[in-house]
Amino acid sequence: MTGTTHDTAPRGLTRRQAVPLAIGSIAGSGILFLPSAVYGRAGHNSLLVWALSTLLCLPMLLMFDDMVRANPDGRGIEAFIRLGLGDVFARCVPVMFIALVVVGLPSGAFVAGRYVAQTFGMERVTTIVIAVAVLVAALLINLAGVRASTRVQTAATWGLVLVATVLLLSAAPSARDGLHTVVPSTEGLGVVLPGVLLAFWAFAGFENLTFLAREFRDPERDFLPVSSIALTVYGVFTILLTVAIAVTVPRDEVDQVVGLLQLVEAVGYGEAMLWAVTFIACCAMLLNAIAWVWGVSRLTYDAADNGMLPAALVTSGGRRSRRRSLALPAVLFSATTVLLGFEPSLVVDTTATASAIFMLLYVLSIISYLRVRGLTIRSGLNLVLLVVIAISLVESPQHALYGVVVLLLALGAQAFRRRGEGLAAPAAPDAAAPGRRAPEHAEGGDR
Repeated sequence: MTGTTHDTAPRGLTRRQAVPLAIGSIAGSGILFLPSAVYGRAGHNSLLVWALSTLLCLPMLLMFDDMVRANPDGRGIEAFIRLGLGDVFARCVPVMFIALVVVGLPSGAFVAGRYVAQTFGMERVTTIVIAVAVLVAALLINLAGVRASTRVQTAATWGLVLVATVLLLSAAPSARDGLHTVVPSTEGLGVVLPGVLLAFWAFAGFENLTFLAREFRDPERDFLPVSSIALTVYGVFTILLTVAIAVTVPRDEVDQVVGLLQLVEAVGYGEAMLWAVTFIACCAMLLNAIAWVWGVSRLTYDAADNGMLPAALVTSGGRRSRRRSLALPAVLFSATTVLLGFEPSLVVDTTATASAIFMLLYVLSIISYLRVRGLTIRSGLNLVLLVVIAISLVESPQHALYGVVVLLLALGAQAFRRRGEGLAAPAAPDAAAPGRRAPEHAEGGDR
């Protein structure tokens, strides 16, 4: 017994070690612009938006805690949805994640581009050039087979958090006279749920914590306290950052994309801090892009392997396989980049669209959870969350439509393929007609 403990304990993360990694897992490019974007859209009710967004995450953590207990090896949302809803819905998950990334990642790249253009007073074309450079660099690095270290990504995120913390402390003296700007009001409550959909991007990616749980010393015991601490710390941080922007920058002057830079200018740190924030923001976005591109390349491979995408995207491995699995996201990135190049004001809206897909994935996860667990206290809380998410999506149909269409197309593709396979199957062994696919070929394609 002693020998077993000695062998396994050093390989696991303690709670103290896991909390910083969990915060880094949640925090991403959203910290660069969501506080200003939420304040720009929700105004007085910004804190209500953030508080509701944070509270909505709590039932989800309980659901993912049960997921980790059932699968300590961290098999992900796809396996979780397959357990409750079957293979048809599970096969839609990689396609939905691809649809999410090809919208969300270029949006983040354009945020980095706006930071550079704003800091150095350059033209709009600079934003496009930097955004394209971030995406191309991420694709080339992945093509070379290099992956960004999780610890390096976490370090970049913490660098940004450290700079933002300094800004929070600097904005504190203004809070005494400016807090009235974020006192909740009964006026404008209609923006709260659409605001929650946008703010949810800050917390999207809780499934990353289920993967991270594999590194914990005791996943079943440590996941809930670690994730709860991470959620609380990050939630409080985003709220305070929103307050800092609200008390230093008039709402009608807030830039929803580069509000953090406006905060730097307001507290008077000068050009050095502007450059530091911009540099760290670009590094964090590039590392984030490298990780997401690697993930979407694997999702492309999986979707092609299970028949949801053309089989030509699947090869035996190596550089050729990487090139094929990166071809589809590269094409889709180009489409989103062209759209944002012509309409850069859509950056916040495309982020909300990507956030809506995350909400749809969580809807599928919650329904699966209810089917597997039945009605319990935890599943009942998630049922309430399901209703709130559904209302948020209905309140923002322009953002939800894209994800709904992707899900319906993924379901329709499976129905069409199965119908085609049924028509292709011969009625009897001797009834095969010329040009008709053999049964074994159809079965192989389905795998």
